[in-house]
Formats: sequence, C-alpha cells, structure tokens
Amino acid sequence: MSEGAAQTISLEDLPLSQLQNIKAQLEAEINELTGAFSQMKQAQAAFRECKNCVSSMTEANKDKTILVPLSNSLYVPGKLSNIDSVVVDVGTGYYVEKSTNDAAKYYESKMDYVQTNAKKIQETVEQKQSSYRGLLEIMQYKITQQQASEGKEKA
Repeated sequence: MSEGAAQTISLEDLPLSQLQNIKAQLEAEINELTGAFSQMKQAQAAFRECKNCVSSMTEANKDKTILVPLSNSLYVPGKLSNIDSVVVDVGTGYYVEKSTNDAAKYYESKMDYVQTNAKKIQETVEQKQSSYRGLLEIMQYKITQQQASEGKEKA
C-alpha cells in the first residue's frame, strides 16, 4: 500500500473507549452543522423580508410615513419619497444604490444561494446522523458482548 493511501478501519475492531471518542466527535459535528443550518435559515428569512420590503415600494406607498431603522432597536419616522431606487447592504459595511427591480433580483439570488448551501448542510447532517446511529448500534453490541463475557466469568 502506498504511503499516501487512506487506510480503512472497521468500527467493530475499535475498542469501546475509541468508539466513545468518535461518538463525542460526531455529536459535536452534528451540533455545529445544525447551528449552521439554523443560521442559514435565519439569513434566508432576512433576505426574504428584504425582498418583500423592496417589492412593497409601489406608487401606492409613495409619500407614506414609514419607520426607518437606525439600529436594531431604534427607529425614526420618515417619508417614502423615492420608490425607484434603494440602498442595499452588500456586506462588510458596503452599501450600493440599486433600482428596486435590481434589488429584488439581488435578494432573490441571495436567497437561492443560501438555500443551496442550507440543502448541502442538511444532507451532511443526515449523513452524520446516519453514521451516529450506526456507531450507537456497534457500541450497544460491544457493551452487550462485554456484559455477556463478564457474566460468564462470574458464573
């Protein structure tokens, strides 16, 4: 076998202590991926809300009084005077003025991008959970074997 080739080790051949370490590692990975998936869903909801806001900028809403966010908890009254363009946060403190149609397309593409990544994360979580269930079965088998051999030694 070449030096760079990966070596496959069967889980059945590992001692219970190593299986417990692998179990802890899988649990941590699943928790981390689940958190990332949740963040992706939150980002997708935020982009959807942005798109809905941009889409609501119609002639019927022109000159209406709105609340303008200055921070997450501070809003000031304002008047919607320009319904043709908006300022879009494109990340890392950069803002770009876009037409409402371009802004809606931008947010739609962001939602699609996040959805694609969320789907990949979900598939990875499902694979890890499957591996985790298989590992638990092997651990249960080894524990049962260990208890049976201890029972024979006592008898």
